[in-house]
Amino acid sequence: MLSFNQKIALRIAISSILIAIVLGIASWFLAFSAAEELNKAITIETAQHLTERDVAFSSNQYIFPEEADRAVKILVRYGIFDVVEIYSSDGNKLAEYGDAPSEVGHSMMGTHHARLLGLKGPIQTSQKLSDGRRVINTITPIFNDSDSTHSVIGYLETLHIIPLWREAQLSNVALFTALMVGLASLLCGLIVYPSIIFLTKEKDIKAEKLFKSNIQIIKSLGEAAAKRDAETGIHNYRVTLIAIKIAEALNLSHSEMVAVIIGSLLHDIGKIAIADSILLKPGKLTDEEMTIMKTHVKHGEDIIQNRTLLHEGWSIVSAHHEKWDGSGYPRGLKGNNIPYPARIFAVADVFDALCSKRPYKESFDYETTMKMMDDGRGTHFDPIVLDAFRPISKSIYDFVILNEEPIFSELDQAISKYLKQQLS
Repeated sequence: MLSFNQKIALRIAISSILIAIVLGIASWFLAFSAAEELNKAITIETAQHLTERDVAFSSNQYIFPEEADRAVKILVRYGIFDVVEIYSSDGNKLAEYGDAPSEVGHSMMGTHHARLLGLKGPIQTSQKLSDGRRVINTITPIFNDSDSTHSVIGYLETLHIIPLWREAQLSNVALFTALMVGLASLLCGLIVYPSIIFLTKEKDIKAEKLFKSNIQIIKSLGEAAAKRDAETGIHNYRVTLIAIKIAEALNLSHSEMVAVIIGSLLHDIGKIAIADSILLKPGKLTDEEMTIMKTHVKHGEDIIQNRTLLHEGWSIVSAHHEKWDGSGYPRGLKGNNIPYPARIFAVADVFDALCSKRPYKESFDYETTMKMMDDGRGTHFDPIVLDAFRPISKSIYDFVILNEEPIFSELDQAISKYLKQQLS
């Protein structure tokens, strides 16, 4: 796989080649277009000169056949055109001189004859011969400029054949233009390449700092909430890592993994608003106290509401105490109405709670824990999520519950994998 620097260099090279090709084709068309326009201009100018005094036609009202015959021969013999025809104002051919290629003959010129009468301006067509030469056919009115009527006294039609050497010359000019443009584009790319790399590295450094800062904010908020009723925030990291592993076993998408990670880290953030007398009470809570304790979900929702970064955890913060059978709180959601990330988190949270020592209980061993988890299948837990968790539960117990050392590094790797692109 190409590195970022190689991709930039490749794009500059490809862009230069594409610019060269596009401008080369444009130059080629412009060159031949210019040749056609030149032939049209010469034909128009020639038609104007034919009526000037002491040039070709002795009258400004009519064109005499003898004068027309002499004019067409001069125009061809002096190499101005390859074939010339002159018509009267009513469309009759007065003179013709020159030999058109056999595959063109006068059929090409004849295409204009039906349109002679009433023609007020020049018209032009072009054709490519089988030998590669280009033929340009132009017809223009011959006007009487001696009076105000500016009447048409005849028509001049010309045929000009661009020789192969001229065709090659025009193509070479277009090719040279393309090469120069491509080279210039490439040189410009090479000049700005170091600046692009430098600015990109600077952007990446700032993005990395921003990402780490964002993650640290989320971790700190989650840890602050966790420490309200625990000595450390390790539970927060442990349950997040367990939830990640379950989500991976269920093949969640990257966007869903974002909700799992942020929601797990912030799931109890609402406990910040619960009084110590209730949160840290060693004994069983009264019904009134339990009602207050349950409000930590609403407080959590208020804290992350409409905050772009924190709001990603909404599905877990708002529903991590819902149960599959609808007996949970705060909304009594049931079955698939519970957000998927919250169903995953419920399995991770209860598993960690059962395996961990708390002020009000000792930790349970793996077998006891899993038996209790199985008892909640279809009531507390989504059966599909619990079934996905069971094959990986022992390895999680051994390497996450019994050994806290790898938790931080594994969690950081998962955060980098799933959140970096979205939060940078």
